[in-house]
Amino acid sequence: MQQQPLACAIFDMDGLLIDSEPLWLDTQQTQLRELYDLVVPDAELRAFQGTSTVEFCSLMAERHRARGVDADRLLAAMLQQMQSAIVRAPLMPGALALLQRLAQLDIPMAIASSSPLAFIEAVVQTHRLPVTVFASGLEVARSKPHPAVFELAATRLGAQALGHCRVWEDSVNGVIAGRAAGMRVIAVPDQAHPQPQQFAIAHHIHASLHDSLDADGRVPVLHDTP
Repeated sequence: MQQQPLACAIFDMDGLLIDSEPLWLDTQQTQLRELYDLVVPDAELRAFQGTSTVEFCSLMAERHRARGVDADRLLAAMLQQMQSAIVRAPLMPGALALLQRLAQLDIPMAIASSSPLAFIEAVVQTHRLPVTVFASGLEVARSKPHPAVFELAATRLGAQALGHCRVWEDSVNGVIAGRAAGMRVIAVPDQAHPQPQQFAIAHHIHASLHDSLDADGRVPVLHDTP
């Protein structure tokens, strides 16, 4: 079968490039407890992985209206806590090596995250990541699993054919969004994910970002066939 040329590489950030999901989970729990004396099970919170903080807060307000949860107040408190916490998140294994190799190959790259642009920029600066194009879920009307943030990233990269873009994602919502955008999707799920079968719709499933490079430093997954 004919190989597809690579137009661009698009990366999620939280849980994929940086190990920030525990920080987000702690922030959600802390603010719900401190503002509303509300304890939400981890399983319920993890179901929102990959969606924007705006959508998370809106849905919490809907589900817990009887407890007085206000979406705007919860959002402001969460973003304030995470603003200083996000830069403490370490890089995930293989993240820097993969980005540096793609930069050497002159592959256009973008980060498309549900986090605010300021958080993306802070992470890139802290870890000196070779990426300069960003798209935030807060910039689009609908967050993942809707494909809008990936489509925005591809537009900013100047990609003409979305099917020639590769997306790296760690969440089910992100994988769904990448597939909905018509892109090739590489899933790097948390190995403790309770339902690993949900990632079967991805084109590739890797244990870590190290799997996207072979022993010679090539990126074989970028040259797969349709």
